[in-house]
Amino acid sequence: MTADHLLLLSLLLFAHFLGDFTPLATPGMRAAKEGNGPVAGIGAHAGVHAALVLAVLVLSRVPVRLALAGAAIELVTHLGIDWTRMRLGRASPALRDPGKDAFWRALGVDQLAHGLVLVSIAALVR
Repeated sequence: MTADHLLLLSLLLFAHFLGDFTPLATPGMRAAKEGNGPVAGIGAHAGVHAALVLAVLVLSRVPVRLALAGAAIELVTHLGIDWTRMRLGRASPALRDPGKDAFWRALGVDQLAHGLVLVSIAALVR
């Protein structure tokens, strides 16, 4: 892994943080992810992440077709991961309760899955 690869992956992970843990994740998006709002909120949330990935890739001088492919991968996988977690949370309320160990395990698996997608995108475009 070169310094360029490491920088790109670091920027993608930072962008992921911005999309999940700042005001870019609106209350409506969070409610949808928790199963308490319209599912369209998960799509909007995935769109924010795809836009962030696209911005990082374009600013990193990745060729446009690869940047668009990376953003598309992010959109589809982010939507799938968050939709799956929402559906599992509806079936098992413990997965939505921060006071339960199951919540933290589910959050860890969710974030690991997103991280692995970003590693894959970084490998694809370099």
